[in-house]
Amino acid sequence: MLFSKPLQLICFAIVILFSQNSKAEQHTVGDYTIHYSVINSSFIQAETALQYGLKRSKNIGLLNVSIIKKSDKENGTAVIANIFGHASNLAGQLKGLAFKEVKEENAIYYLATFPINNAERLKFDLKVQPNKVGKLIPLVFKNQVFID
Repeated sequence: MLFSKPLQLICFAIVILFSQNSKAEQHTVGDYTIHYSVINSSFIQAETALQYGLKRSKNIGLLNVSIIKKSDKENGTAVIANIFGHASNLAGQLKGLAFKEVKEENAIYYLATFPINNAERLKFDLKVQPNKVGKLIPLVFKNQVFID
């Protein structure tokens, strides 16, 4: 491997945050902030995709979700979560999302891949349960995905 795991994670986050087709967003409810972004999986480096068991293809989108709880620390604390949901296109076709948990030192990410078509407009409908207990937080957002 070219990089250590923490460095790979940083590179992975940078790709997601600064990709031309990425739209990093966040949603805050109470003490929790849910960060999410959608990219084309072809932007992920091959080594990183292999490490996390992700498929790379221009026809596969990647949703990245993380949950941060406010704390005395400046940046908050990453928390585990249950995440359920799907994406749907304008024709009403559902794309199921099966999230994979990735833990790296102080970071926790949830990744899901899904098939995409060029310039497809998707509505994501998620339910997030921080710490895997209590109420589910609804998260609905729209994103247009592109094939490069």
